[in-house]
Order: sequence, then C-alpha cells, then structure tokens
Amino acid sequence: MRLTTRPRSVARMRAHASSVGTAPQRTAPARARRPHRAARRAVRLLGNLVLVLVVTLFAGLAVGPHVFGYRTMTMLTGSMAPGINPGDVTVAVPEPISQLAVGQVITYQIPVDDHRDVSHRVVAVKRQANGTVQIQTKGDHNTGVDPWTAVITDRQVWRVVAVVPHLGAAIQALRGTGLRTVFLYVGPAALAVFLLAGIWRRGGTGDERSGEAPVEQPTPGTLDEEALASLTEEVDDPVCVRDFLTRWNDLLQARLDRVELALDKGQFSAARECALSLQVTSAMIGLTDFADAAAALEAALLEEDGVSASAAFTALRRLAPTASRSLQDHLAHQPN
Repeated sequence: MRLTTRPRSVARMRAHASSVGTAPQRTAPARARRPHRAARRAVRLLGNLVLVLVVTLFAGLAVGPHVFGYRTMTMLTGSMAPGINPGDVTVAVPEPISQLAVGQVITYQIPVDDHRDVSHRVVAVKRQANGTVQIQTKGDHNTGVDPWTAVITDRQVWRVVAVVPHLGAAIQALRGTGLRTVFLYVGPAALAVFLLAGIWRRGGTGDERSGEAPVEQPTPGTLDEEALASLTEEVDDPVCVRDFLTRWNDLLQARLDRVELALDKGQFSAARECALSLQVTSAMIGLTDFADAAAALEAALLEEDGVSASAAFTALRRLAPTASRSLQDHLAHQPN
C-alpha cells in the first residue's frame, strides 16, 4: 500500500523543523528499509519458484499419467546405459501393437521370475495368426539378448519416448507410504494456497473494493474465471493452459466412465485414484464445485462406503455437463 502525507501534516512537520532550527533528516533505519524490502521480494520470489517447482512435479507425476495417459518408470539397472542410466526416469506412451517395430524401446512385464517391468530395446518381432505378438528384447549395455520370449496379448505396448535424468531418487522416495500420502494431499493444498494468494494479492473481489452489492452467484459446476486467470498468469503460457483444458474436457466422459466401472466392480482403490485426479485437476482449472464433488466422492471411497460413494458419484456426474459446457464456452472465446 502507498502511504501519502496530507498537506496539514506536512505543515506541522515544517513548523516543528523551524522551531528546532534544523530540517528533518532521514535516519539510518529509514535508509535500511530499502535493502530489507529487496530481501523480502527476493525471498518471496524464491518461495514462488519453489512452489511452482513442487506443483509442476506433482502435476507431472501424480496427475499427468491420469490426464495425458503416459507412464513413468525409474530405471534401476545399467542395462540400457548410456542412453538410460540407473536413477533416470523413462516416460512411455501407448503404441498400437500393429506399429510395434524392431529398434523401439518399450516398457513391459518380463514373462519370468517376478514379472517386473523392464525397459529394453526390441530386437525381434513375430506376429502370430491368433493376433498375439512374440518379441525378443535386449538391453543396449548387455552383451546378449534377454533369455526369454515375451508374448504381447494386449492391443498396445508402452513405447519409451523420453528420459528424465536423475529424477528416480525423488520418485522412489515418494513411493514410501508416508511421503506418498503427504505428496498426494499436500500438493493440491499447496496449489490451492498458491492460487488464492495470487487472488488476494490483487486486492480481493470487486465487490469488496467498491462496496457494491454482491453479484448473483454462478450456476453450480460453472468455471471460476478468476481462478483460471490466476493459473494462466502463474504458468505464463496461455497455449499450454488452453491445450490442458481441451485435453481435460475431451477425457472427462471417459474418466467418469472409469470411475463408474470401478464402483460397479467394488474396486474402491482404483475409483479413488480417478476421483483424486479429477479433484486436483478440476480445482486447478477453476471448476470449484466439480472439485468439491470429486473430493466428497474420494472421501467416501476412502471409507469404502459404497452407498455414499454412489450418491457422491451421481452428484459428480450431474455437474459434468455444466462443467464441460463452461470449458467449451471459455475455449471458444480464446485466441487460437
């Protein structure tokens, strides 16, 4: 807030200066306030950068796979060195089995021992008449082909498209029960605080500033434009935000169907993961009512209360059309 001195106060200050025969001098503490203000700004900027990093890491590891459909895996051995080293994280996307080819690096379950996931390069592909595909793989650093033949019965495989060096240690730590819980619940809370702080810094709502009567409340399930504007400002990439909104809207129905299927099968854990993803991402883009409904569903699933979960899902499903239309209206008014 800018402080201004009234003319009457200035006159009093001048009169006081004349009575003592000297002009008021700027004191050392006043001069010292400038570097203090600069230090506070630097600390605030550093805090914002750290928070953005945490939120980005949360989005990439906990939300991204549910929204964009990719998988991450930490490389534990040096079998694919030097391209993929121990501690690196691979990012894999679905690849139609018809496009599987020699030379691709894929992530799949080995057909022996503990059936763990490995990321190795395909060296042989043999397609069977019944539609299955037999493959042989090899680690780039290994001297020989893997001592097994894997049979792919799914319609897709996971092809490695990117490698993030040295991120594996963080993911391994987050897989611990305590840290994983903190990450899943503190991450969204930190994001919410981050967005709200941005709104508060701009001085609150227009009604508070002008003293006008409160405006009519929005229809439940509609988009909170202020929250979305804050997200766009913090990300500083309108194209990225628009693409995220489009992708979220395109996948909304399929994600709701996934929750419903898991509920029908009594798979509370799978349904809760989907509900948590919907909660975090909808809060991130300003669908506050939808996020609250998803949170209620996630809480019911955590208690494995089937009746409450079904009621909460019905409420969530009821808000989906309004949420989708709000996103479509918003995107229609955005520049391409």
